[in-house]
Amino acid sequence: MSEIQRINITLPKKLVEKSKILIEEGLYSNFSELVREGIKDEIELNKSQIEKMKILRKWFKEEKHKGFDTSKLAQEDIIKRLRKTREQLWEEKFKFIYG
Repeated sequence: MSEIQRINITLPKKLVEKSKILIEEGLYSNFSELVREGIKDEIELNKSQIEKMKILRKWFKEEKHKGFDTSKLAQEDIIKRLRKTREQLWEEKFKFIYG
């Protein structure tokens, strides 16, 4: 990492407590490392979603040029559904954190 930027985040207490266990067990040296690795994992996990969104945006643009009604509301609805699905999959995969 050539450049570092400091940020502040707000997390649920239970998530912080579970995170401390991972650090205490030696899986991560500190909270920053845990967050960095989590973000990297999330980016990797969502690569296919990003590609799907690119395809959807292209499709909406092409359909608009053809004269079909593809308002932003329809696109936002799809994005909301993708986010909801992503959240459900994450909760299923990591239910031990909130369970």
